[in-house]
Order: sequence, then C-alpha cells, then structure tokens
Amino acid sequence: MNCYDCAQEGRTVPATAVCRRCGAAVCAEHAHATAELVTRNTGMGLSTLPLPARRITCTTCYDAEHSGNRATAAVPRPHRHRHLADLIGGRT
Repeated sequence: MNCYDCAQEGRTVPATAVCRRCGAAVCAEHAHATAELVTRNTGMGLSTLPLPARRITCTTCYDAEHSGNRATAAVPRPHRHRHLADLIGGRT
C-alpha cells in the first residue's frame, strides 16, 4: 500500500501507517502521531489509565482537528505533535 498524500503529489512512497480518522494510508513524512489519554468508565466515575496511547492521523485530518479554536492553536504545545519517524527513531 502506498501513501495517499504522496500519490496526490505524484510520488510513490510506501505507507507506514493508517489515519485513525479517515483511513488513508500515510508514509512517515505525512503521519502525525499524538499522545491521547485512555479513559474508561469504572464504578461511579471515569478512570484515566497511566500510559497514553499513540494516535496517528494524516496531515489533512491533523490540520482539520487543530483548526477550530484559534486561541488554543496559537499556544505552542511541545512534544504533543511528533512524526511517526520520530517515534520509531527514523529521523535525526
């Protein structure tokens, strides 16, 4: 399977992940991995698990998800957005 975004640019690059939101295949360059807290209902309330889960989206979905609130979009969020290659050690 090849990266959908690269195909739109006229390139053929193998996909390394699938977007959680739209299902498009993406390469390491176009994959955006974020940490997401995992919660579940327990007893009378909500329990947050100690480790965050990895959530991968394509560039289009990532940009769409972060375009709504301009006030929070202007606030830098270090270590929140990392490319898939960073997570697997492919970038230096």
